[in-house]
Amino acid sequence: MVSLFLLAKIAWRNLWRNSRRTLLTALALGLGLALLLVALGLREGAHEQMITNGVRLGGGHVVVQAPGYQETRAQELLLPGWVVSATTEVLHSDAMPHPLQGMSPRLLAFGLLSSATNAAGVGIVGVIPEAEQQVSLVAQRIVTGGYFSDGQLSGVVIGAELARKLEVQVGAKVVLMAQGMRPLDADTAGPEGTEEGEIQSALFRVVGIFRTGLPAVDTYVIHLPLPAVQSLLGAEDQVTQVAVVLEQEDDTPVVASRLRERLATTPVEVLTWQESMTELVQVVRLRRAFNYVMFGIILTMVGLGLLNTMLMAVLERRYEFGICAALGLQPRQLAGIILCESLALTVISLALGLVLGLSIHYFFATRGLDLRWFTDVNLSAAGTVFDPVMYSRLSPARTAWSVAIVFLIAVTMSLYPAFKAARTELPEALRIS
Repeated sequence: MVSLFLLAKIAWRNLWRNSRRTLLTALALGLGLALLLVALGLREGAHEQMITNGVRLGGGHVVVQAPGYQETRAQELLLPGWVVSATTEVLHSDAMPHPLQGMSPRLLAFGLLSSATNAAGVGIVGVIPEAEQQVSLVAQRIVTGGYFSDGQLSGVVIGAELARKLEVQVGAKVVLMAQGMRPLDADTAGPEGTEEGEIQSALFRVVGIFRTGLPAVDTYVIHLPLPAVQSLLGAEDQVTQVAVVLEQEDDTPVVASRLRERLATTPVEVLTWQESMTELVQVVRLRRAFNYVMFGIILTMVGLGLLNTMLMAVLERRYEFGICAALGLQPRQLAGIILCESLALTVISLALGLVLGLSIHYFFATRGLDLRWFTDVNLSAAGTVFDPVMYSRLSPARTAWSVAIVFLIAVTMSLYPAFKAARTELPEALRIS
């Protein structure tokens, strides 16, 4: 009986009888793995950037708001000040070990913003400047002027497209009109006794203009200091939501669960970003599905390339396999030789692919892929909410998954050549010289 070690030794020697073909095949399979790792890293990096930008334009990784607001978006569903204080206390307590990037109470409403030349409907966002700058993408995308300071009680920050529509610049005066809200009780009524349904107006000066690259935001959203919006709407000491942004997106379910436990007796609903921004979830799923199709095509091409190489090697060596069969080697032993050759070639290819792929991933993870190398278009104004520099993100689990998939494909594709070698028939094989 021929031992497995001897079969492996024969297979290793056979592999290097045609070193050029072996190296080219190993390079092709290794490049396939490297391409898969780089594509996975850039894809995960792009998705991470998309989610980060999305949550920082929306309600954060976790949002605390009044029950029913998610379904109705009713302007009157507000959180009183004591609920905001209780939420802040829980977020900064020992029961919340996961690091926070920041939290920002916001008062949301709808209104009409008018200049001397035009008017437009807007979404009003009342914020605490210092808190909002820690969590909001708007505060980081100021292109003209600046964002609010904590001591600033007036002024408005608007989008670039809205500024163009209203024909205003930094320093221009605009008038904001909005419908007031009925206070929760008489003690919280505004100084003018604002009642629900009454239209209120106030004069503001434009202090900053931002550009996120998303038309729906740049033409609609405006930011104002929270006290100014509360006074305008008659909603003193009330907010619509508390946006919580975390250091790690993976901590979202745990933080949301802890908040639900600690605020169980408080009239609030706590939602993760997946629950509050379903459109973003669908976009991410669609892009991931498309990427999986592309990865499947890449892996199929790599597998077919290996199959072609191994099958040609078997067909070229039919006379050799005939001699081996005549000397007493069993069909399963002939198949074992081909499988050993394929496994050795696969291991070499995987090692080469890992070195190459992880090296490229490290470069993109540290320096990024600057998309401005490929186009002169200003990507920040191209209607997309992503940075022009993409960074690769590749976890050890993703790397191991990629290696395992390529290994399984390589082994699967070597089964048919091994079967062909095992089916070598002596009379026909020995007549080939």
